[in-house]
Amino acid sequence: MIINGIETTVAKAIELSNIKQDFLKRRENGLLLSDYQVNLLNQNGINYKRYNNLSSLLFDLEEILNEEENIELEEISKQLSEIHYYNEVNK
Repeated sequence: MIINGIETTVAKAIELSNIKQDFLKRRENGLLLSDYQVNLLNQNGINYKRYNNLSSLLFDLEEILNEEENIELEEISKQLSEIHYYNEVNK
């Protein structure tokens, strides 16, 4: 296949995209988080391991975002809110 004028394979494209970093994994505390989300939480001094559910993590994220603007944390908050809705909210 040709992407942006460069011949490549599907395997090579997947490897270059580092898509594995975006897969959700069940962490030791039971939360579904991607490696990317874990890295950003850690970079911002948020220890995701101390939370036993997404609700409490989201609450603390919103508290932080109310005090300071952080685009990366806002994006994580949106992603986690969506995960929370589809996995934990009774419909």
